[in-house]
Amino acid sequence: MSQTHSIEGFVSGLVKQFTSRPETVASEISRLRVIRRQTLGLLTYLTEEQASWSPKAGAWSVLQVLDHIILFEGLYREAISKLIGLVKQGRKAEIKYSLSDIDVSMPGVPKAVWTAMEIPLDFANNFIPAVVRQTIIRFPIVAATSPKIADPRPGLTLVSMREQLGEAARLTAELLATPLPDDGQNMKVSHPILGVNNVVDLLGLIAAHEERHQRQIRDVLMNPRLPRP
Repeated sequence: MSQTHSIEGFVSGLVKQFTSRPETVASEISRLRVIRRQTLGLLTYLTEEQASWSPKAGAWSVLQVLDHIILFEGLYREAISKLIGLVKQGRKAEIKYSLSDIDVSMPGVPKAVWTAMEIPLDFANNFIPAVVRQTIIRFPIVAATSPKIADPRPGLTLVSMREQLGEAARLTAELLATPLPDDGQNMKVSHPILGVNNVVDLLGLIAAHEERHQRQIRDVLMNPRLPRP
């Protein structure tokens, strides 16, 4: 995808999100189901060899991208589960992650720089709408490194990834089957780069992240060097 197309997608996506953004847990869960079906649809005619193929040294295969999607969703599902636990205990439903907990960054920026910026970033995030962060994640206009906690695992197979994609979606929906106080609007997770997000926002991040990687999968599938059956 060219930089021009990325910018155009970013702008149109931002406008669309501001004008038609889902605002409930239920609507975000429904959107996640649609996105997950789209991801599974990309795998319909894929062979194990194709799914394991990498376009270049250091680039992820489709299997690795899928595992990353699963792990990223699991990371935020765990955060939501912790928030629900805090509510049940009668405690303030807020979780703060540092860059050490979730080490998202941008290529070429030294770790020491990010560490020094944590407090200013935490402050600035209070003024950045979640829809802006989600659109930045959805369209690859800004390069970012994956947190180690969501790095793909070894021994992946196409069958296992299909199963785990379905299971991850089921677990997320099941976790949120019971209505949350104020629909999760006051249950928040903060991170210096990923921002301050309530439960609805977290589901939006999961959706945006998967859509970003759907584009990555399509790029691999369209690569002329992809092994053909």
